[in-house]
Amino acid sequence: MSRPAARRLPGIRFEVQAPPVEDVLPRMDVAAFVGFADSGPLHVPVAVEDPADFEAVFGEAPLLAWDAERGEPVRAHLASAVRAFFRNGGRRCWVVRVAGPQARANTFPVPGVLRCLESGAVTPGVARARSEGSSTDGVQVSATVTRELLELGPWSALGTVVQLEVTMPGGVAPGDLLRLTLGDGAMALLVPVDTAEALDAMQALPASGSAPRRVKVRVRTSRARWLQTGVGLGTAPFTAKWTRGEGPPVSLNVTDVEDPGPLAGRRTLTLTLDTPPESAPAPGTVLRVDSAAPGERWLVVESLEPGHGASPGTGTVRVSGLASRVLVAAPENPTSLSVVCERLTLSLWTRRGSEQPARLDRLGLCPAHPRHWAALPTDVERARDEDADALPGRAPEVRLPEDWRQGVPVSRFPLAGPTPANDAEAFSFPLGLTDVPEGWLGCTPPPGDALERDGLATFSADLFLDADVRETGTEALLAQADFLRYQSSQPRALKGIHSLLGRQDVTLVAVPDAVHRPWVRASTPTPPAPLPGEPPAAPAWGTFLDCALVMPAAPAPLVADPVKPVAGQAFTLRWASVTGTDLVYVLEEATRPDFSDAVELYRGPALERTLYGRTSGAWYYRVRAQQGPVSGPYAPGVAVPVAPRVRWNLEPVSAYSPKPLLAVQRALLRLACARGDVLAVLGLPEHFREDAAIEHVGSLQSPLTGTSEVVPALGFAEENALSYGALYHPWAFVSEEQQPTAPLRMPPDGMACGVLAKRAVERGAWVAPANEPWRAVVALTPPLSRERLLDLQDAQVNVVRQEPRAFLTLSADTLAVTPEVRPINVRRLLSLLRRAALKLGAAYVFEPNDASFHRLVQRGFEALLGDLFVRGAFAGRTREGAFQVVTGDALNTPVQMEQGRFFVDIKVAPSLPLTFLNVRLVQSGDRGLVTEAR
Repeated sequence: MSRPAARRLPGIRFEVQAPPVEDVLPRMDVAAFVGFADSGPLHVPVAVEDPADFEAVFGEAPLLAWDAERGEPVRAHLASAVRAFFRNGGRRCWVVRVAGPQARANTFPVPGVLRCLESGAVTPGVARARSEGSSTDGVQVSATVTRELLELGPWSALGTVVQLEVTMPGGVAPGDLLRLTLGDGAMALLVPVDTAEALDAMQALPASGSAPRRVKVRVRTSRARWLQTGVGLGTAPFTAKWTRGEGPPVSLNVTDVEDPGPLAGRRTLTLTLDTPPESAPAPGTVLRVDSAAPGERWLVVESLEPGHGASPGTGTVRVSGLASRVLVAAPENPTSLSVVCERLTLSLWTRRGSEQPARLDRLGLCPAHPRHWAALPTDVERARDEDADALPGRAPEVRLPEDWRQGVPVSRFPLAGPTPANDAEAFSFPLGLTDVPEGWLGCTPPPGDALERDGLATFSADLFLDADVRETGTEALLAQADFLRYQSSQPRALKGIHSLLGRQDVTLVAVPDAVHRPWVRASTPTPPAPLPGEPPAAPAWGTFLDCALVMPAAPAPLVADPVKPVAGQAFTLRWASVTGTDLVYVLEEATRPDFSDAVELYRGPALERTLYGRTSGAWYYRVRAQQGPVSGPYAPGVAVPVAPRVRWNLEPVSAYSPKPLLAVQRALLRLACARGDVLAVLGLPEHFREDAAIEHVGSLQSPLTGTSEVVPALGFAEENALSYGALYHPWAFVSEEQQPTAPLRMPPDGMACGVLAKRAVERGAWVAPANEPWRAVVALTPPLSRERLLDLQDAQVNVVRQEPRAFLTLSADTLAVTPEVRPINVRRLLSLLRRAALKLGAAYVFEPNDASFHRLVQRGFEALLGDLFVRGAFAGRTREGAFQVVTGDALNTPVQMEQGRFFVDIKVAPSLPLTFLNVRLVQSGDRGLVTEAR
């Protein structure tokens, strides 16, 4: 039987809860990874706490090259290293995407959106990809508009100055765009709200119910524009221009215009453009049409049909749509017409292939709107906005809206606003948009191959290093970095691995993509042009023929879209229609330009055919029309060069040079040593066997090996930097959750960092990270000889081994020449003490430098070290034998005290039978400094 709860007297009772116990030890499990990614900000660290976070920002592993020796593609290792880190126990890491200066972002014309600039000029709306690279090549963009009806009161318009009164639930605010549609809709007034004044202060208060209160607002603006729809084009000649992205617009000659006239119910214009179908503007494109008459007309392409041309690459197209023009004054008195007032907001849509479209709603059309579509952030802007160190000091109005940030583990919206220009935007407005996405437009990539636009065409150490600090020694590295970031005439952020210098929580760093072999461009020969087809067979003379039978014309032009697909990519063949009844079209395919091996692919009435699964090489196509037994001539054939999926080949193993890898690892060791609390986790190329691995360690340790890609060898005075690096080998085959049947080959960097992080969290950074199973590993490559394991261990290579219970390492050594700091756990313990001393010592700055202060400091550090002693971080049976804290008069002389300096010597014996290692905390003025001494 349950016991009844004790009864209490009625009243108020105050219960004091003990505050949570603060862990005085800093974190030692945060890693950083630097490498190649599909998307994401360049050279900006981004915090990641699970693989889904990484994929949302950085996407999948990019395809780099083709390994002819293995017959398989080569991808970047950054994504797999981050997944391995979390799989093996990691909890948090920073990721830095690197690329060369050639990296370029795609740009997208936004269907049906125009921007009115402060100067009065009108330009098509263009959006950027959120990051540089080719990851958005397959993305298409569409737009829709949302309309909210407003109750319109008195209004007046004089040129661009407009004043009106509106009433609607919740009211309007500066940054809203209002549209006043007059009469039959041929004329509209666009009103960007500059000021909004509530006419009744009580009406501005929120209602008690769920629905917002109706608010009457007086709106003023001096930047209004009139939009007239259904206009003609004026006087010939005509020129059509359209924007395919950033850069000069495409100019096309208009050879013919079909205009039904102003009396038509809907004045749809049909323009014949002098351009081949494969280069024609797609539906949704905004055309600017110039004529001999003053002013410009804007036409949104609603439909497109190919004209007739002699051969692919030539011909015409016919585009149709309504034409509009922007005016600064109404052409007639508008106050006598009926008016419909609406508030407009924009929705942007994106899709990739057959994936579900993504949508971003409630976007504003004016710069003052808090969700202005042209202010969509790039990945760099978003990463800086999400920086926890910079965010508290930023004004609320410059922070991004919550739903524009990384909040859920899904792919980020791929678009950002246009590149800022000198001529500021007054407002944007929709043209021909509805509430359903109709026209979808893709990007026109900048010149260059995908890998060139990714900034990865040339593999070298420059991809990972900052050019202004890569040659700097350990002692001057931090000072040079601070000068570049804060004191130079043009302060800037550092690039590559050096961008991590400001991330104080990072204690592990790896560069998994530094072990790649370089790649070179594969040659793709241009196929010969197809030969003309044989003439059609002559009719059967001497027999009675149907008089209605007429030889059909050639269905030219025949075009392919895309013109140069890659292996496995679908492409569509389209041809023109010909006049006649009961026509069928016969499409043939061949691999020879003379069509001697032609086979029939299709026979039917359709005007296009999509083909799938073509391998690399040259494919030839031709088409003819047929009416009953009478065949027409072939249209000029088209050659479709199908390029290999990867246009870059990996250099053979025999041509490999370790100089880029040496340069990156030397710079990484210098960075870790300059910070004093970071361990660099190093890897080797997959093809390195025992002798090559031992030789590579010797090259890192020797000060006489010379420079590698302008990065000098570690000098005699930089010998201590070797203790800040640990080398792991060989690679591992990993069975990942997403592809359990296809093990992935990857370097050991990510798995080693995960094991180090897990050991630091569960048992402490002072425990050797060895004899810990590596999860999901199923095999090793290359297989190392067991007879050489001792040689590798003596060379301080931490060998991943296959033991009966798991794949693991049985050594945990740094590259240190000095035996005392050779174990990883000793180096990590010293790094922990350094971080803890800085954290604790910061509380003592500006304290009175007297005897009581000395005792306070000594008690504080003895409590810290006593806790570590209890946890097993130090050797010795007693506290006195495990550590010492010295603050006496022999160390702090009167002269040093007069200079405002205070020294603390911390002597510890790590949990290995080693000599004492000294850690010194120096207080000088308002700064604390930690140094090591032995």
